[in-house]
Amino acid sequence: MSEKPIRIRHKQFEYGPVATGIYRGLLWTTLVVPLYSIDFFFWYVAVLLFLGLGLRPLLELTGLYRWLVHVRVLAGNRITRKFDEEHAQKIDRKMRDDRYRNRRQKHSDLPKNW
Repeated sequence: MSEKPIRIRHKQFEYGPVATGIYRGLLWTTLVVPLYSIDFFFWYVAVLLFLGLGLRPLLELTGLYRWLVHVRVLAGNRITRKFDEEHAQKIDRKMRDDRYRNRRQKHSDLPKNW
């Protein structure tokens, strides 16, 4: 028996609480939508089925989710670059100051009244 092993696909991401809450709210409005229009109701149900069952596989198979995460990380790095550089400089200064403060004799690089 040479059966192929079953491939288990792991989810690459989970929807957040806001997206889940919005989807649950849309599900509850399916009770009200038929009162508005029956034609609109069928389209509404089709969109909800796509959002509930088809959006995640589409994002995972096409690689759009990984690409969007990559773009978000690049944007975050670009935004925090200046802060990170200033923080690294601050740490370097503190380490240098600590090294000079703990000397027994004054170093020639130190200011006059150190």
